[in-house]
This record gives sequence, structure tokens and C-alpha cells, in this order.
Amino acid sequence: MEEPTGGEYGPYETVIIHMLNTLRVMLLAALSATSATAAGAAAPGAPVPLIAVGTGTVIHVDTNGSRVLADCHEVSEFRMLSGPERGQFQRESKPCHLGSPVVHPPTGRWALEAMVHGRSGPARTVSVMVSGREVALPTDKAGHVKQGDLLILGDGNGVVAVTSGAPEMWTTNGIYREQRPVAFTPDGSRVLVTAGDSGLREFWSWGFAPRPDGVRVLPPGMSDSGGNQVISGEPRIVLRHPRGGVRLATQDPTGKRPWKVGSPLRQARRGLLTPLVLGDTMIFYREGTWLPEAGCDESNPGTYRRLELSTGQERVWRRHEGTCSTHDFAAASVIRRTVYFLDGHIYRGFRLFEYDIARDATREIEIKGVSQVLDISADGRMLLVLTYSGLVLHDVVDGSSTSLTGVAGVTSARLLALP
Repeated sequence: MEEPTGGEYGPYETVIIHMLNTLRVMLLAALSATSATAAGAAAPGAPVPLIAVGTGTVIHVDTNGSRVLADCHEVSEFRMLSGPERGQFQRESKPCHLGSPVVHPPTGRWALEAMVHGRSGPARTVSVMVSGREVALPTDKAGHVKQGDLLILGDGNGVVAVTSGAPEMWTTNGIYREQRPVAFTPDGSRVLVTAGDSGLREFWSWGFAPRPDGVRVLPPGMSDSGGNQVISGEPRIVLRHPRGGVRLATQDPTGKRPWKVGSPLRQARRGLLTPLVLGDTMIFYREGTWLPEAGCDESNPGTYRRLELSTGQERVWRRHEGTCSTHDFAAASVIRRTVYFLDGHIYRGFRLFEYDIARDATREIEIKGVSQVLDISADGRMLLVLTYSGLVLHDVVDGSSTSLTGVAGVTSARLLALP
């Protein structure tokens, strides 16, 4: 039996937990939008420009306040099952579910995904409006809208393009295949997108233009969903596959040519979770032992490990006492050679840790109420963190934190510049 690639939870449980966590964050942020962390004071707006995602909106935030760059609404149709209007069709418009924003700070460009539900229970999608314009959606032979993700591209002036991406990522069989932006190319001319379901993945790049052109840079059948973490400034990505094992792929910087995939490493794919590369070191988590009908064997827990690619030496740098699985690494810096990870549980609370590769040292980052690490600055010094009190900008060098006000209800954000 294959191990789950989403940590301790399957894909559906992970989605539900993420939704509950998001709702909790939004509620607590709305109740305490003006609060500050114990380590720092509140700042009006944001001391550094950022792109934030709210309920169906994309917002630009800086010291002057916030302004909406894009809004998205999904119109659905459903049949009334009771009452005087029984049998009649009704329509309603709701904000789109937006997520996975990426930015290119030098140009101010941004990209994100917008989920289209297609047929969901008694309701079905009729149309999607982005900034007042109806978007062309993939449909089946009967003319019904399929399920999938739109890619919305924009800049400081608003929306530049909306594309449905790869046609094969739109389905009618209830299997959701996402198209999630993960990075821009170094020059900002293209957007790298991971595509697929909870099993297998492929990668595309889409041109940043009014009519984006797509190039498949990693074909299907090369990687499952348990690797593929893209780190800004690092051209190599770790791939996992049941037959191909663990391999390193090198991106083409232009985003127009296929990736170069290396030979399999000696590390076993099974149980190797959340791998990423920083320089000459691969960091990953080795799953602990699961007992039949009994869960995690706490005497043989998961371990955080490093592999020196030049020598093949592998060793443990942290035992995950009492736990057999983990979350993805929250952030990483090529310049500082640091990785960040969360320890804990949504119901017990998370703690944030930093691992310094050069010093081979781990320390806790003191931020109260951590929910997610949303971004890391280009120099690796600043973390943009979503807490249960709102957005916090944390300096990992001096330990100071600044709570960002006027951005209540934000579920995700990315930095556009250094403070």
C-alpha cells in the first residue's frame, strides 16, 4: 500500500482541514485585526508592498493602504427541491476560491489559481466573471462546465490574462486536477505551473501575455505529488516516482524547454517526504514506522535528514519524537541556506523552526499563533507569516515582528519588495 503523500492525511482530509484552518484564521483575524505580536508593534497597511488574496479578490497593499487589482465570482445554477419554487432553476453568484499566488517582485507581476467547481452536488457552474468580464470555460459535449482551475495573470494595473491552461486538467468525473502556479521564470516572462491530481504531477510554463502560450516542461509519468518543491533561486527540483525512484530535475531558465532529468539516486522513494535542494544539499523527511491498525510507532519516529549530493553522505539532523509524518517545508532561502518547518497540529497549535544547513543547527522562531509561512524575502531575512491574529512580518536576524493592519480576512500573500 502506497504511503499518503500529504503527511498524515489523505487528499480529502487535507482539503477539509485546510478549509477549517483558513476559516479559523479569517475569523480570528477579523476579531483582532489591530493587535500586535508580543515581539513587535502594529504598522499601518504594510511597510513593504505585497500582493494579498482575500475572499474572491486580489489586493495590492503598501504603506498607502490597499487597492483591489482583481475580483472573481463564480455563478452557479441549481434546482429548487421544495417550496413554492420547487422544480425551478435558481442562480447565485459567490466569490471564487483563489489560491497559490506567486509574484515576480522586479516587475510587480503576479499569478494565481481560481477553482471552478463544475458540477458539485445539485449545483453546477454556469459562468465565471473576472474583473467584470466573463471567462471562456471548458465544457463537455452537453455544454456543461467542467471542473478545474483557471490561471489568472496580472500586474500592478490589474488583470492581464485569464487562461484555462491545459485542456486535460479539466474533468467531469469528480477527480479534481489542479493547476497551481509555483514560480515565475527569473526574467518574469513565464509562469511555472504544477498540474495534476493527488497521484501524479506534470509541469507547464505559461507566457505572461494577453494570450498565454503553454509549454509542457515535465511530462506526465515522471513524478508523483510527494516532491516537486520549487525554491526561488534554486534551479533543481526533486522528483519522486514509484518506478523512476528519486531523481533531480534541472529547470530551463527560459521556461521554454523541457527539464533535464538525472539518474536515480540511491535513496528509496517510499517514505521519503517533502524533499528539496539547496546548493549541494538535499533536505528531506524520512517517514517513521506505521503499525497495522495502531498508527505511528512512537519508538521509531520520522526523521529530518540531509544528503550531500557531492559525496552521497546521508545523515539525520532531527528526530521527530512521537510522530511519523510531517508537513511540507514552509520556506527556504538559497542565500542564507536555511529551511523552515512547522511542528505541531492545527488543534494544538504550530511552532515554527529554522534549520541552518551551514551551521547544522536548529532553533525555534518565536511567533505566537503561527498558521502558515506565506513567503520569504529574496535575501532570506524576512518571513511573511499568517497567524491567528493576522499577517506578521518577522525578521529572523533580530527577532522582531511587525503586525500588518488593514488586511483582515487575507488568506494568502506574497512580498513584492524587501523592507
